[in-house]
Amino acid sequence: MKRILLAAVAAMTIATPALAADPFAPAYGNTVTQTMPDGMKIVIFVNPDMSWEQHVGDKTMKGTYAWKDDSHVCFTVTDPAPADPSKATMCNEIKGDHKVGDTWTEALPNGGTMTMAITAGR
Repeated sequence: MKRILLAAVAAMTIATPALAADPFAPAYGNTVTQTMPDGMKIVIFVNPDMSWEQHVGDKTMKGTYAWKDDSHVCFTVTDPAPADPSKATMCNEIKGDHKVGDTWTEALPNGGTMTMAITAGR
């Protein structure tokens, strides 16, 4: 589940960093919400200092991100520290051109879909 959630964060931005100074800029100071097929909501904050925070119910996960190349970003979980450090980082291809106020769907690996939204403010 953690990998699905982190992958979806990457889906909210534009196709390549070359097209914009900062592809995650629409998320800064705003809220990215994922609604899973079962209705579970995941709230994600992406920050300009290359950190992120994810809230699911009363659980919080934090980490950092770094660009691997022009179209791939890697997210690393730092808090809580993963039991298996080899699973702390996952990289995703960036797709889409989304801005504050947008709502869209993303395919999940199991064939289902989740709804994504970027709303103004936190």
